[in-house]
Amino acid sequence: MLIDLRSDTVTRPTAGMKEAMFTAPVGDDVFGEDPTVNALEEKIAKLFGMEAALFCPSGTMTNQIAIRLHTRIQTEVICHQYSHIYLYEGGGIMANSHASVKLLPGDLGKITASQIADSINPDDVHAPETTLVSLENTMNKGGGSIYTLDEIKPIHALCKEKGIKLHLDGARLFNALVETGENPADWGAQFDTISICLSKGLGCPIGSLLLGSKADIKQARKVRKVFGGGMR
Repeated sequence: MLIDLRSDTVTRPTAGMKEAMFTAPVGDDVFGEDPTVNALEEKIAKLFGMEAALFCPSGTMTNQIAIRLHTRIQTEVICHQYSHIYLYEGGGIMANSHASVKLLPGDLGKITASQIADSINPDDVHAPETTLVSLENTMNKGGGSIYTLDEIKPIHALCKEKGIKLHLDGARLFNALVETGENPADWGAQFDTISICLSKGLGCPIGSLLLGSKADIKQARKVRKVFGGGMR
C-alpha cells in the first residue's frame, strides 16, 4: 500500500462515501435546489451554532470569500506570516479583495491578542484600515499546532472592542476538536466566519463550507457566483 504524505488533501473517498455520492439526491445549487447541499449547510451551521453556511468547491474559495466580505479596497488583514491565506492561495487577498496584509510572527504559527493589539493600524491617512484578523486551526505550517478556546477568547474580545472582523481558516478544525474535546458551538461563538474543509481526512472528494450570519452568507453567495463556485 502506497502512503502519500505530501498532504492530507490526497485522501480518497471510501466505498461507503462513493455509494453515498451515487445515491444522493441532487439539484441546482445556484437556485438553492440541491437537497443534499441544503441539508449539509443546515447541519454544519447548526453544529457550530451559526446562522447559515455555504458549500463551495474548495477551502481557498471559502477563505477568499470571507476576506472579500470583511475587507474593501485599501483595508488590511492581520494574520500569521505562515498563514495559508497568504502563502498558498495565489495572492488572492490582493487579486480578489485589493487588501493589504500585515504578517505577524508567532510560536508554532500562532498569534496572540497582545500581538494583534500592537498591530492594529491607527486612524491615519498614511495607513490602511485594519478590518480583519484571520487565524488558522490547525496551523499547517506550525506543525499542526492547535489553538485552544482560551487562546481564542482574548482575540475575539479584542476584535469585538475594536470593531474588527474575525475569520477562522478551519481547514483542519475537526482534527483540533477531536484532540481538545471542545464544543464546535463554542468555536462558532468566537468568529464572524469560519471555513471548514470536508476533503482533508474526512473521506469527501470535494468541498468546504463557509459559516457565518445569514446576512454574510447571503452576500457570500453573490461572491461565490463571481468566483465561479456555483455548482449545478
